[in-house]
Amino acid sequence: MPGVLMGVGRAGLKESGDPDILVLRLPDRSVSSFLFTRNSFRSASVLYSQDTLAKGKNIKALLINSGNANCGTGEVGYEHAELMAQACAQNLGIKKEEVLVFSTGIIGEFLPIEKVIAGIEEACSYLDPLNLELASWVISTTDRFPKVDRWSGGNLEVYGFAKGAGMIEPNMGTMLAFVFTNAKVDKPELESLHRRVNEKTFNSITVDGCMSTNDSFGLISLGDIVAEKQTLERGVEEVSLTLAKKIVKDGEGATKVIAITVLKAKTEKKAKTLAKKVANSLLVKTAVFGRDPNWGRIASALGSTEYVIDPSQLRIYLGNILLYNGGKIYFNEDKAREYIERSREIRIVIDLGEGKHMWTCYSSDLGYDYIRINAEYRT
Repeated sequence: MPGVLMGVGRAGLKESGDPDILVLRLPDRSVSSFLFTRNSFRSASVLYSQDTLAKGKNIKALLINSGNANCGTGEVGYEHAELMAQACAQNLGIKKEEVLVFSTGIIGEFLPIEKVIAGIEEACSYLDPLNLELASWVISTTDRFPKVDRWSGGNLEVYGFAKGAGMIEPNMGTMLAFVFTNAKVDKPELESLHRRVNEKTFNSITVDGCMSTNDSFGLISLGDIVAEKQTLERGVEEVSLTLAKKIVKDGEGATKVIAITVLKAKTEKKAKTLAKKVANSLLVKTAVFGRDPNWGRIASALGSTEYVIDPSQLRIYLGNILLYNGGKIYFNEDKAREYIERSREIRIVIDLGEGKHMWTCYSSDLGYDYIRINAEYRT
């Protein structure tokens, strides 16, 4: 993509020997916003990048390694992140404070820093225009496919790439995502847009309810054209949501994406809380994997939060199939089971019948392969 350059290198962090170092050189005129995990046990790379951003410098390069999370590594890990930024800056002819560092992979192992520095030098030695598919593959770990998306509206462009498959929970997950636009946006406006979009997309997905130590989401304005604000937000949200749903689709062992929408809630917070509760229900997720339209598991999850629901007003739908209607149960189970079997994205709609607010969360089913993949992650 015009304006962003990339280079890849190998540090031997992946057993496959595939590239595991990605360097992105941003245009000097770019403006960026970054959001990070809320987990208090954060990666040293996250801590270093947050400290770097606090200095207020214009970010000109992003450095990402996969295969090692640089987490639980204490002061040594922080020093390694700083050494990585310094090596990247020296090779690109910029300042260390203009480089952010991101890591993803196994927790609790020190980076082989000499090999990482060599990989950074390799990545910086030859820069090409950004290739979204290749960038996604380089930063991937257990991913089955690259996660990229593109959107355009006239001269306005939005595009991005991401990684993520497991340890995914609202408040972002073990994911890295980077979205770019050729729109010219000042920093306060970009940061506000970023937070709004993040809540509706990456903060509304879950695979296993496990919050990551490393997740990060960057939104970068390349500063080329003036765009209408609503159009820009629509484009950024569409790309971010597509990337988020691809992460859910690639949930370790997943066979279905589940979209849970709560309608007619008294408050947006209640709608979001209930949608997340159903999205994280292991019983709901395993029922979908088993092609079982067990609406009782959905109702049980709804009733288990601090928010009171009225069963007499509650409606539960599977796609367009009404499963529960205020105490009346008369759905066609064969038809509901067929819907789960043939649909790649399962829609669960919950009508509370009490207000005007709504929220949608995205989840995945949970099957045998999730246990296998995570049980064998290190062994």
